[in-house]
This record gives sequence, structure tokens and C-alpha cells, in this order.
Amino acid sequence: MKGDVEREYLSPDLNLLRMYRLYKENNPSSTAKFWLYRDIFKQQNLSFGQPRSDTCAKCDALFSKLTAATTDGERLKIATESELHHRKAEKAYTQLQADTEWAKANKDCHVICIDMQGVVYTPNLTHSNVYYQRQLANYNLCIQEMGTDNPPTMCLWHEGIAHRGSIEVASCLLKWVETSFAPLVHAKERKLIIYSDRCCGQNNNWRVLNLMALLVSRRYFSQIEQKFMVSGHSFLPCDRSFATLEKRRKVSTLYTPSNVAEMIHGARQQHPFKVIEMACADFRQLPDSTLKRPPGLLITSMMWLKVTGKKLKRVDFFLY
Repeated sequence: MKGDVEREYLSPDLNLLRMYRLYKENNPSSTAKFWLYRDIFKQQNLSFGQPRSDTCAKCDALFSKLTAATTDGERLKIATESELHHRKAEKAYTQLQADTEWAKANKDCHVICIDMQGVVYTPNLTHSNVYYQRQLANYNLCIQEMGTDNPPTMCLWHEGIAHRGSIEVASCLLKWVETSFAPLVHAKERKLIIYSDRCCGQNNNWRVLNLMALLVSRRYFSQIEQKFMVSGHSFLPCDRSFATLEKRRKVSTLYTPSNVAEMIHGARQQHPFKVIEMACADFRQLPDSTLKRPPGLLITSMMWLKVTGKKLKRVDFFLY
């Protein structure tokens, strides 16, 4: 999965056939067939289109300030701030790559990325009356384990079952852990690292932190860390899976939530996605009192959270 975070993207105006034709125009003496060109292209870790369509709000603001700056001093200050911002973003991706390699080499270390897909509405009919009627919103949380061949897990539910806030994210993580791991015995150790964006209503909050503490107290893990990507630069491997689902959704007719589950499961022929259809009983109001909140601590300013120890003797907060 390392290629997911190192992949380079060509212009969305290009495609493989167009590139092959350009190659033949520039190299008329070449006898290479399209199938050979395609096979070589697949080995280059390249793809078409941009990783995501939205942009970074801070980058846009800095660019506007730089355009309006009138002195060299102002431009230098803005350029320095922009450089620091991009270095932080790059550091987060570098850390994800390093943790992924560590997980490959250590069977007792597990690294996951979590992200929420855009809302999928059912039924997705195209006649004009649908646009004036209320459709059912379906939610999907992707849990993708890095450094393994395990397919991503999609936790699926609809708005008639639950919302899509911190309770739902924590409940999906708890469900995934309970179905994937058994509690540790004796003095064994197991580490979990969670990567996510900084959405406060879903990932970066005390409820998810308390879930981490709960899992440590139940001995599913001896240590859990949560690391956040820089806002606006939070492209994760989950987005590659969402792109596959979106491509499949465009050619699928979805009448009910069960059709959405079938669509997700059949989106890939090899290594199909694992689908967990969440029920009402799976969403739990987890306790908020597992950890004591340090006075004055703003958890949304933290970039790295760590819970360790059998009896929760230590909770570390890092700001970088």
C-alpha cells in the first residue's frame, strides 16, 4: 500500500490511449504495441487525475495574501509561513510511510487509516421527480489497514440507524477491533496507530480518545496512537478506495441500502472490499469518563495522541 501515498498523477485530460497515440506520433519508427505500452505504464506508479478536487483553505489564503503583498518583507513572511505549512504536511505523509514499513516488519504493530465517504443517496434514480423528493442518506466509514494484503473494511449504515458523528466513528472502530482481534493474554504487546483527518465532529475529539483508552483497558492493545494529517492536505489511501466506489456507483442502480452494500462488495474483482453492515445495537454511547480531561487542554490543537499502559497510567499529547 505504500504506492498509495507515493503515486504521481498526470493531467486528467490524458488517458492511456491518448498517451499511446502521442508516443507513436513522437516515435513513428517504434513497433511497440498498445498492450506493451500499457504494461510498462502500470509499472510506473502513475495514475490520471488529481488525488482530490478540493484545495487547502490555508494555502488559498496564503496565495491571496502573497498576491496582494506590496513589499518584499511581506512576501518573505508569507513565503516562510507557506513553506512551514507544506513541511508539516509532508512530515505527516513521511510518518505514514515510515509507520507502514514498520507494520510490514512487525506483526504486532497495526497501522490503519480511517475516513468517511461522501453521502450515498438511495434511490439514485435520474428522473426529474427525484430531485424534489427526500432520499435516504447512506454513510460509509472506510478502515484500511496499511502494510498488509487485507482488503479495506467498509462500515455501512443509513440515517435511519444513526448519524455520522463521533459516536458512530468510535462505534465502527470498536466493531472492527472486536471482529479482528482477541484480547491480549499475559504480558504480550500489540500496538495500533490510527491515521485520520482533523474533522473534529468525527475523528479529533474526546470520544475517540476515550475509545482508545477503553481498548487499552480491555487489553486489545497495549498502546494506541492517533496521528492527524494537516488540514487541507489530508489525502489518505482510503480516498483511492472511495474513487473505486464512486466509479462503480455511476454505473449502478441503487434502490435500497442493501444495494449499496452489494455495490461496495462488487466494486473490485480482486481483493473485494469487506462490508460490515452496522445495526442499531452496534452504535453505543461510549463512556466519556475513561480519561480525565487536563484543564485548559485543547485536544483539537494536538497532532499526535498516545494512550499506553494496562491501567492507563500514561496519556501523551503532542503538538508539532
